[in-house]
Amino acid sequence: MEKVTVSVIMPVYNCAAYVEEAVRSVLAQTVSDLELLVIDDGSKDDTFAIVTRLAAEDARVIPLKNSENMGVARTRNRGLDTARGDYIAFLDGDDRWHPEKLRVQIARMQAENAALSYTSYAIVDAAGNPSKAAYIVPERVNFNGLLCENVIGCSTVMLTRAVAAEHRFVTDFYHEDYCLWLDILRGGHTAAGCTAPLTDWRLIQNSRSFDKKKSAHNRWRIYRGYLKLSVVRSAWVFACYAVRGVKKYYSRRREDV
Repeated sequence: MEKVTVSVIMPVYNCAAYVEEAVRSVLAQTVSDLELLVIDDGSKDDTFAIVTRLAAEDARVIPLKNSENMGVARTRNRGLDTARGDYIAFLDGDDRWHPEKLRVQIARMQAENAALSYTSYAIVDAAGNPSKAAYIVPERVNFNGLLCENVIGCSTVMLTRAVAAEHRFVTDFYHEDYCLWLDILRGGHTAAGCTAPLTDWRLIQNSRSFDKKKSAHNRWRIYRGYLKLSVVRSAWVFACYAVRGVKKYYSRRREDV
């Protein structure tokens, strides 16, 4: 098997309306030495047929299909077990990348000796048009900072192969990606942010991103049940999380006016 620089892991489920755009945004990267593992998790629509057609056009696309619905965490873990690249990147089937994303991240990680990198992202609607101001990430974040605000979007992330070999997505907590980033940073690894918006995050109504009460409940579960933080520390970082969330909400409300 040929060695590749980047393995891209894309879990898909009923993404027929968006998956071709997502796949082509990977194939258009200025880093061409890559493999794209598209793992269908039991779609009921034409998602897998579209991916199979794209794989026939470009051998870098590797279509895989779960024998049963496994959920996004286990599906990404299957990708991690299969990936061959020196770097591992994640992209959801309804998001997309700008052509220079992987190149910019690799350069940043090498310059900072970082195990993880992430980018700012534009927020687009179902049609792919900008719907809100881009979310601009900080150039660096540590474990304590990430407790207060998750600035790392899964579709923006790149990991080194070494750190990916040490970690997996948890399967029994909501926001499994957030748990993984916390694990990596708690282990002392460096995370480097790319402030340019190099990812387009598609915000679709009725997605789990819209359910703020559920997100808050599950954030508390991560603090107490997963990280085993004390009640006092959990309350403190939860308050920080809530305040930043409210500020972000009202900031976006002003944009919509």
